[in-house]
Amino acid sequence: MASQDGVWPAILQEIQRNVSSHQFGTWFRNVEMAELSADALKLRVPSTFYHDWLRRHYVETIQRAVLAVTGNSPMVEFVVSDTPPSAAVEPAVAPEPSEPARPTAPSPRASHVSSVMRAEPRRYYPVDWTARMNKQLVFETFVSGASNAVAHAAALAIAQNPGQAYNPFFLHGGVGLGKTHLIQAITHSLLAHRPELELLYLTCEDFMNHFIASVQNNERDRFRAVYRTKDVLLIDDIHFLCKGAREVTQEEFFHTFNTLYNAGKQIVLSSDCPPQELTKLEERLVSRFKWGLVARIDPPSYEERLAILRKKAQLRGRVLPDEVLHFIAENVDTSVRDLEGAIIKVIAFSSLMNRPVDVSLTRDALRDTVQRVASAITVDDIIRAVTAHFQIKMSDLQSRRRSQSVAQPRQIAMYLIRTLTRHSLEEIGGYFGGRDHTTVMHACDRIKTLISQDPSIAAAIEHLTATLRRTT
Repeated sequence: MASQDGVWPAILQEIQRNVSSHQFGTWFRNVEMAELSADALKLRVPSTFYHDWLRRHYVETIQRAVLAVTGNSPMVEFVVSDTPPSAAVEPAVAPEPSEPARPTAPSPRASHVSSVMRAEPRRYYPVDWTARMNKQLVFETFVSGASNAVAHAAALAIAQNPGQAYNPFFLHGGVGLGKTHLIQAITHSLLAHRPELELLYLTCEDFMNHFIASVQNNERDRFRAVYRTKDVLLIDDIHFLCKGAREVTQEEFFHTFNTLYNAGKQIVLSSDCPPQELTKLEERLVSRFKWGLVARIDPPSYEERLAILRKKAQLRGRVLPDEVLHFIAENVDTSVRDLEGAIIKVIAFSSLMNRPVDVSLTRDALRDTVQRVASAITVDDIIRAVTAHFQIKMSDLQSRRRSQSVAQPRQIAMYLIRTLTRHSLEEIGGYFGGRDHTTVMHACDRIKTLISQDPSIAAAIEHLTATLRRTT
């Protein structure tokens, strides 16, 4: 194979996109790549405990990540490191009921975890939750724009004055748009600048598991001593509370929320949907989620996607050509996570193939993504969307009329067909009354310019693209 520099970090990034932050921090932070070829990937793990668990539960996840980064799907093998067992830290979770838990020794940064938990760690309690955090998810690496301005400003205010600015803070938006980034950025900032505060950051799944364990072990008082004494409680993916929690779990969270709120402690929650859409949650909880600030994160605009791509490339020590960034921004508009995945894939592809990063390489690296978009959206879909949006007829688009009310929608339709399908310039011209390919090229260049200069045009392109992707 070509140079493997940066391949394992790229594979790890791909794995991180497909598992929870808790799972990634627990099972992959101590794994190293020993060998990689087209046929086999050999991973070095710290103990037989990791060996058995990863082999049973994560082989397919690893293979999918390797395929996404390298284009190959090798056999995955695990070898136990030569490090003495006493030096290896086991995950602080129970893999199965039949195996005993192996508690993790608390690190110095775990001083924010209560003394109750440090004294007698149990299988589900987050002894060193700071180890699960991603050190890159800080305010300095977050790209702020119109799609997330309110959420970003509120998060900064909370990091400066927890319990005073916005309480509770309920952050919601689609998958991969930056909710976890912001909630971890708040946590990182408080850990660095407010060391006197008792913090706890975890997922809703963690909360439910901890509570179930406390019930099974008859330790509900101990559970409450942990959760109801924090200065700041930050819970990711709170929507899971209405998907898997029983009434008794919701009841416990309700009283935890009340205790912290009445004591003036900061509560930060993130969700895939706004409070009113948590239909299986008790109404009294939904009502409390609305007491403070509810902030939404929207998908990034074209300009924001460019800024995010530049930032993600910069964090990896790379400066990519503008035409490459524009190509990715035009073809990947679903989430920040997918934008980062595209950057990782392009850089890894360049390293593996020993080719410079240009549009040709980027098209090859993202071939599956681009083809998936192209196969899903047709010319007829685009023409129907454009004519409905601008309230004109299809015959107007195909006519020779040059008035602004017709010419601009025609150019937008040409631009969308060029960027969302695989049709050539000549084929596109044929859909619009047999126009020459140079006319189509001029139309596409014109719309690209207007996107950067005219917010109304940029908004129209964003709306039409989102509508087409959502309905096809």
